[in-house]
Formats: sequence, C-alpha cells, structure tokens
Amino acid sequence: MSKFRAQNTVRPTPAVVRKAIFDILQDVEDKTFVDLYAGKGFVGIEALRRGAREVIFVEKDPVLCIFIKNTVQKKKLSDKAKVYNLDAVHFLEQSSRAYDIIFADPPYESGELERLFKLFEKKLIVKENGLLILQHYKNESLRERLKALKIHKCYKYGDTLLTVYRR
Repeated sequence: MSKFRAQNTVRPTPAVVRKAIFDILQDVEDKTFVDLYAGKGFVGIEALRRGAREVIFVEKDPVLCIFIKNTVQKKKLSDKAKVYNLDAVHFLEQSSRAYDIIFADPPYESGELERLFKLFEKKLIVKENGLLILQHYKNESLRERLKALKIHKCYKYGDTLLTVYRR
C-alpha cells in the first residue's frame, strides 16, 4: 500500500472488525471512550449505541467531523458525544484527563503509530484497568510496553490487526 493512499483514503473499520472490537471490550457501559482518527465515526457511534457514558471523536478532516456531528444528531446521541476537529496526537497532548478506553485507527503505514507511542511513553491518559486498542496493518511493528500499558492480546483479521494494551 502506498503511503499516499494510506494517508489520504478514509478506510472505515470493516463491520467484522467493529464487531470484534466490542466482543473484546465486552462492556462499554458508563465508560469514557475515545475514537482517535475517527473517520466517519462508526466505532465511536457503536460505543454510544452500546451505552458508553461519553464518546470523544477526534478527526482532523473537517468534512468528516461534520459527518460525525450529523450522524450522532440523527441518532439522538449528541448529548453523549463530543467531536474535535484536531490531530489525534495534539488532542492527547492537550488533554488533562484519563480515559477508560482509547481506540486508535491511524492511517496504515503513515508514521502515526510512532507518534502515538512517543506520547503514550510520556503521558498517562488511560485510566487504571483501562484499555488502548490499536487497529493497524499487519506489517507495522509495535512496542511491548508503553509506560504503564502492556500488550494484553493481539487479534488478526486479514491484513488488519487489533492490538490491545491494558493498564
């Protein structure tokens, strides 16, 4: 996959992978959920549908942010959703909170994983017993530990991997 396509194509999380994410999580009820590199927001919207207390969508494309806002409004979920038109790493750098679940689906082979790793090495933004779930391309290498986070499990779906870090 070329870097150009990886960075400039919206690649919605396939339904089978979305289902797997929530099978892994089991329960998101009353949790704070962050959907980084949200794209069209399908993962975060599913978290809202499953009872998340709050879902924060972070997407740097303003057109996609409008799409997410319109979708959560249509589904009458706006009161539990916040949409930020920001770069994912900048959002986390500015955040003064810790979250129950952070889901990140950066563009494949874009260098974004490394930017995230550096941030997670510096800053604790996942609550105690919280999770970081990374959706990434099978050839991208990960770190075993990120400060207080450690790889818990990895799941494979074709060329896509879901790697779960637990605090």
